[in-house]
Amino acid sequence: MLYQQIRPPFWQRHPYVTAAGALAGYWLIVNGWYVTVAMLAAVTLMIAIAKRRRAAEQHRAGLRARAELEHRLVLAGDPRGTYGRYPPVQPGWFADPQDRRRVRYFDGATWTWHTAPR
Repeated sequence: MLYQQIRPPFWQRHPYVTAAGALAGYWLIVNGWYVTVAMLAAVTLMIAIAKRRRAAEQHRAGLRARAELEHRLVLAGDPRGTYGRYPPVQPGWFADPQDRRRVRYFDGATWTWHTAPR
C-alpha cells in the first residue's frame, strides 16, 4: 500500500465522459440552470474532498504500519529496523565511478585515492 502506483486523474482516464459532462454543464448554464450547475459542482467537490481524505488516511495508515514494523525490528536487534529499506553502504572495493576498468576503495562515507585494476 505504501508503494502503490498512483492512478491518473479521472479526466485523463475517461476523456469522453469528461467532455460530455463539460458540454452538458455548458448547455445547462446557457439555458439558465445556474442553481442546478452550482449544486452539481458542490456535490462533485464534496466527493473529491472525501476521496482525497480517504486516500490521505490510507497513506498515513501505511506509514504508521511501516514505522511500527521498523520499531519492532529495532527492539529485536535487527539492523533492518535501524536503517529501513536502504541500509548505508558498507566499506569495501567497488567499481571506480571515473574508470570502470579499476576498483576504488569506499570507506563508508567517501571514495579514497586507493585504486587497483579489476
